[in-house]
Amino acid sequence: MMGQIITVTFRGAELYGFRRDDAVFVALKPIVQAMGLDWSAQFRRLKRDPILSEGIAVMATPFGPGGTQEATCLRLDLLHGWFFTIDTSRIPDDATRESVQAYQREAYDVLHSAFTGGARPVPLASPAEAREPVPQALAVAMVTEARRTFGTRASGRLWRHLGLPWVDGMGEPPAQGVLPLGGAR
Repeated sequence: MMGQIITVTFRGAELYGFRRDDAVFVALKPIVQAMGLDWSAQFRRLKRDPILSEGIAVMATPFGPGGTQEATCLRLDLLHGWFFTIDTSRIPDDATRESVQAYQREAYDVLHSAFTGGARPVPLASPAEAREPVPQALAVAMVTEARRTFGTRASGRLWRHLGLPWVDGMGEPPAQGVLPLGGAR
């Protein structure tokens, strides 16, 4: 069953997705093309990722040149994960790099809002609010990956958010309380 089709105009591109009973799926090829990237390379990236590949679905679209066509889609809740597999430091063209970074920054919120009737994404709970604490080994692995992917500033914020201990040599200790991941200091 296809469900409801929703279209969204984002940065001049017409993006679309499908709302079904079980999840929301976003068509990826229009996003990839709007960012100026190669579709086949991005599709291979999706298929080889063990988590993202679980969220791929092929949907029939009633529009397109020649009538009904199939669209490769990704579950909305995995979209940000895919965006951040794209290493913008490896994109030589400035305009394409800036376009990808704009999508990484803004597209998830725009698409999420369109598919959820304007509801904001649920914020992450602080460690004090979490039902189950994150094991320290997993938290350190998350911080390490954040440092590699997003840089030291982001990994430091994640370190504090996860409530990991602050030790000598790490610079200034954080202000009292936990910083929200999405907000500024």
